[in-house]
Amino acid sequence: MTTHSSSLFVGPSLVDDYLAQHESTDRVFNETIVSGRAVVSGAELVVEHFDPMIEWIYRRIRETVAASTIGVDEAKLYIGELSVFARYNSTLLLRAADTIRGFCPELAHEFLRNYLEEGGERGKLPAHYVIFSGALIHDLGFRVNGWLPRTPTTLALVSIIDLLAWSHCPSTILGMYYATEAVAIAETEQLRELTDRLGELLGRGTGEDLKKLDYYYKMHLDEGHEAATASVAVEQGHQEGIAKFVKEAGLFGFLQPQIIDGFLQMLYPFSDQWTGIHNFISSAREHGSP
Repeated sequence: MTTHSSSLFVGPSLVDDYLAQHESTDRVFNETIVSGRAVVSGAELVVEHFDPMIEWIYRRIRETVAASTIGVDEAKLYIGELSVFARYNSTLLLRAADTIRGFCPELAHEFLRNYLEEGGERGKLPAHYVIFSGALIHDLGFRVNGWLPRTPTTLALVSIIDLLAWSHCPSTILGMYYATEAVAIAETEQLRELTDRLGELLGRGTGEDLKKLDYYYKMHLDEGHEAATASVAVEQGHQEGIAKFVKEAGLFGFLQPQIIDGFLQMLYPFSDQWTGIHNFISSAREHGSP
């Protein structure tokens, strides 16, 4: 098993933990990168390797965060840090569409469709970040507009996706955006647990009691919401739309080694952001910080 971890680091990433415990995925990743060719079909790569990896990692994240045990300031820290990527998501989608248009206009079209949903489309819904940030103020009295990252892992996340959206390698962009869209459902569900916890602690309720936040979550996750397309929820539709290009990489000219590389380049910082916030909170508790 090949890993990033060493005695110089605080500990291995959850990505490394997964690969250490799932030798078949570790082998497929390594053989593909070393050989410079696909060793499994694109469908197998998504269904048997990418998706189970994300599911396992976010199950661990949920256990680590333990939203029901955190306090007001800790909940606000998580929510504030997570809001940073959300603020720039649509901008980066538009940049990625522009970057990849000459190589694969079909994928550029998919990015542009996602951009219009995330960034807002005239005559339809506003930008998702606008809805979310307004809902936080309305339901919880908490403003994230202008929030500066407090943790190095949040800075790493936005820095890396900023660089990758400019990548000269279309396959890297595809892999990194599959990771981005494939973690979105789990990220949104975990965020909902955090805002519910903050609502509970502030005496403002949870779930449907937080009316604007409830609308925001249903907009992303519910098949029956007005934002859904053909009974497919927004986030599920985004994931499936990008998955098509990974599964049919040969048809569109994408290279599996670089898809895997891009996937890992993005999954590490998404996963590590949660670990970094948790470690930041743990250190503050140790040192008696409020």
